[in-house]
Amino acid sequence: MASERDPDMRANDSKSSGVGSVLLGVAAVMLAGMVGTIGLIHQVGELGPKVGDIVSFDPLDPISRDMHARLPAIPVDDRPGVACALDVRVIHANGGSVIIEAREPRSSFGYRVHYAGARSSNDNADCGSSVDLLINQEDIEVLAMAAGGYGVPASKQTGAFWRAAAAATN
Repeated sequence: MASERDPDMRANDSKSSGVGSVLLGVAAVMLAGMVGTIGLIHQVGELGPKVGDIVSFDPLDPISRDMHARLPAIPVDDRPGVACALDVRVIHANGGSVIIEAREPRSSFGYRVHYAGARSSNDNADCGSSVDLLINQEDIEVLAMAAGGYGVPASKQTGAFWRAAAAATN
């Protein structure tokens, strides 16, 4: 009978299809791993502070006694070589905030921010009460850590006008 195959040949066919299935499975797992790795690399590039993030210091919130960071900053007013300092304890004591306005990739400082507060330092290195500054990512993260994270506390998200209006309607 010519239509029937030799039993040894049928056994060989099943072995080759099993190896093919294993190789196909391995290729699928490798492809999925590669896609996942590329996605992770893409997300890592987007970590860190984003434009529009705010770091807000509330004098009524507690701060660690060990927090003594004094961070360098450069005012964005075209005066080369002029620097000032953001003293975390002074900013916390007087209240203040930093809003990230833009990334500055050509600058070694990396971020353009707007600082607003009573003072940034108690000495000649005070940046002023409202100033645009260049600071680096690590220093923004130190500020955020000292303030308790990014954002404004929920108790401060509505202004006095809106709180009064809401109280009047209740």
